[in-house]
Amino acid sequence: MSGKEFFDAAADILTVYIPVINAVKVIVDEICKIYENAECNKELCAVMVDRVKVAEYSMDKIVRSIEKKKEDFRDKSYYLAFERFKNNLTQIKEYCRNVSKLKGYKRFLLATDVKSKFEQLRDEFDRCMADLNFAIDVSNAIDRKEESQRVDTSLNEVKRSLEQLDNKLDENLKQVNQVDCKLDESFTLVRDKIDAVIDYMQSTKQGDAKKIDPSELDDPMKPIIRGKVIKKSYKSFIEVACKPIDGQNENEMAILGKLGLSPQILKFYGHSTVNNSPVMVLEWAELGNLRELYEKHDIPWTRKIKIAKNILLGLLFLRTVNVFHHDVRCENVFVLSDLSVKLGNFGCAREVDGNSRNLANLATYIVRWMAPELIKKYISDNKNQKVYTLHCEMFSFGMLLWELCYEKMPYADWNIKQISDHVLAGKRERILKGKFRNPDDREIQLEFIKIIQDGNFIKIFFYFTYFY
Repeated sequence: MSGKEFFDAAADILTVYIPVINAVKVIVDEICKIYENAECNKELCAVMVDRVKVAEYSMDKIVRSIEKKKEDFRDKSYYLAFERFKNNLTQIKEYCRNVSKLKGYKRFLLATDVKSKFEQLRDEFDRCMADLNFAIDVSNAIDRKEESQRVDTSLNEVKRSLEQLDNKLDENLKQVNQVDCKLDESFTLVRDKIDAVIDYMQSTKQGDAKKIDPSELDDPMKPIIRGKVIKKSYKSFIEVACKPIDGQNENEMAILGKLGLSPQILKFYGHSTVNNSPVMVLEWAELGNLRELYEKHDIPWTRKIKIAKNILLGLLFLRTVNVFHHDVRCENVFVLSDLSVKLGNFGCAREVDGNSRNLANLATYIVRWMAPELIKKYISDNKNQKVYTLHCEMFSFGMLLWELCYEKMPYADWNIKQISDHVLAGKRERILKGKFRNPDDREIQLEFIKIIQDGNFIKIFFYFTYFY
């Protein structure tokens, strides 16, 4: 049967088009998600979103009037134009995925390459629109000159950010070296470590968490119970924390099972049974969490730099494996006996494209670290709305730095309404400069303040990502 005969024989011509129409809708949704999670070039991605959403509307409009346009739909060339449209959207999706992440953006040697690729995809998009008779709707909604200006603005912003980033990091590294607090891993070493971790994860990936026989868990010489967490010895010499499993932290176990091994993530050994109750078996943090540490001891500024660096590397690792922690604060950073720190408590974590857990029950407490868009979501009672992005994660990291810097909880004596009103008005916690006998400590605090005020923690995150 020829192509024409096939289309003529179709009793309901729409059934022929449904697969490609549904595929187009899925791709449009994916492009929108890429825009929402963009680390850079957000405006460029917004230009693409504007285009594909207008085209989707035009497609829906024409499909609704299929009875009047049956002859067009029965023409094989019209169907092939739909296929070309789908392929063009797929290319736009991959383009947006690359330019929205600095790790992908570096594949383009020059901003002109990014602009050239944009124009190529745009021109092919317009040809598809003309072939599908979408052209009138799209041309009315899109101003090509304005588009070009928006793209240029976006690319110039990224260029300036990268130039400022290189200068800022060179300056920061010099200052850090002056206080004998060298960043002991080069960026090449960071990259190699993450590569090794990912290779390890792939080679040891298992569908289910390891089941540990209860007989392998012994009581330590000195029993320790912290809340619901019990200390045990695993295989006689490994100190572990046994944390009860309930409906709230089943997701945590699933996420930990996917993370495998990272030097900046609290190690997950598996699950077992203690006192006839199911537990997760985790690496033991002798000194508790970071909040407990700063409440008991004054942390030296040189140590704070190392702590901040390791937390950032942990967040970088999570980003590399497409996981959001979702609850970044000192209480969820754990301190080992050698004073090294690791990210833990993944009860709120999810994969980047996964559904967010409803944090309404925790919001009254963790609002202190929440990004404005997340606060807005909960006070407007849109619990199922997806607003959490990398920017939310890094905003929380900035508040964690404030907490670490001043060794106290943000907005400690404020209620949720006071905090919400304050943050949504564009205001933040007070930034105070301390008095120090040691000038090196003063310089370190000033750097912390600059990072918190200017958002340089995002730029530093980009730097690691860019060179990875």
